[in-house]
Amino acid sequence: MAQELSPDTKFTLSIQTIIGASMGIASLVGMWYMLQADIQEAKELPIPLSLFSQEYPSKGISDFNWSPSYEQYKQQVGNLQENQDDLYEIIEGLQDEIKALNQQVINLRIAVQ
Repeated sequence: MAQELSPDTKFTLSIQTIIGASMGIASLVGMWYMLQADIQEAKELPIPLSLFSQEYPSKGISDFNWSPSYEQYKQQVGNLQENQDDLYEIIEGLQDEIKALNQQVINLRIAVQ
């Protein structure tokens, strides 16, 4: 059942409710001024040149060779795969040469004895 409001309607607030409401308002006002102070402090800080200079201090900003497009990225990854395959072939050739040299050393040891 809803009561109708009229100029004669009375309501009461307890001291506890008033104190709670005033504490809530005071904390909101305090947070507002703290936020304003933080914003002002952030405005006064120097602007960083680049985020990358903090993450990669050994490289300059212009030294990043990131591909602007997906096609260039795929091409670079493909080139890396080809380079890696070439290196594996070189390593296999060197391993064969090491085996041959080891066999020569063994043959020379047998011949010397």
